[in-house]
Amino acid sequence: MNREVQKMSKTLYNTKTALAVSNAVYRKFGYIKTTEADYGDRKSNKTRVLQELAKPNPKYSKKDSSMADEIIEHYQGLLLFRLGDQQNNFQEAVLSCIAREEVKIRDIGILASLPHTYRTTIDKEARKHKEEKMASKSSFVGDVKKRNVFDVMVEMVKPLPHKGLYIVSFMQGDNILKHFTPSNPEDDGIVVGSNLQISAYVKDHQINKYNGGKETIVNRIKVLRIGDK
Repeated sequence: MNREVQKMSKTLYNTKTALAVSNAVYRKFGYIKTTEADYGDRKSNKTRVLQELAKPNPKYSKKDSSMADEIIEHYQGLLLFRLGDQQNNFQEAVLSCIAREEVKIRDIGILASLPHTYRTTIDKEARKHKEEKMASKSSFVGDVKKRNVFDVMVEMVKPLPHKGLYIVSFMQGDNILKHFTPSNPEDDGIVVGSNLQISAYVKDHQINKYNGGKETIVNRIKVLRIGDK
């Protein structure tokens, strides 16, 4: 190990500053893992954060600093509530970083990923809250084992890569209809926010096991009309 590498390995970075810089990088470039980066302009977030931290005055905004405080507070809360619980290696590494005022170069990769991890967590929590609210109002619609016509709004289109499917959530008023398909729904004009009239076969009426909502499961969909009447 040469002297320069030894020097870098011993360098300490202020945790909040490193996280603020991580927020600035994420805000500007999105998130690129080290394994997805190349030797051109597609640099990983870790590389960009280290490059910025190497400058005399790393650049980040007040908003980035405030977000760093928010992320630290979030994970400190997890540290308090989950003491004694089993954590995975990444969670342990995150909590270890957040608990220290300064971190080593080996920890920068973790901090560089936190803005993306935190945003994903917040988005999931918001989605869960929204689905619970929707579930509380939903009723079954249509006749099971028959083809029905529905005027709906496309509430969600979500790919499930591990299953090779898309899940589509329609709303008929307050009522939830779910559709699973291997084809990209956009090819049939099924995009989030669009109003449609569809003909669909009602496969089943089911209670969602996560939120208790009544859901009408449909398949063999035909889009009869795109847009309002």
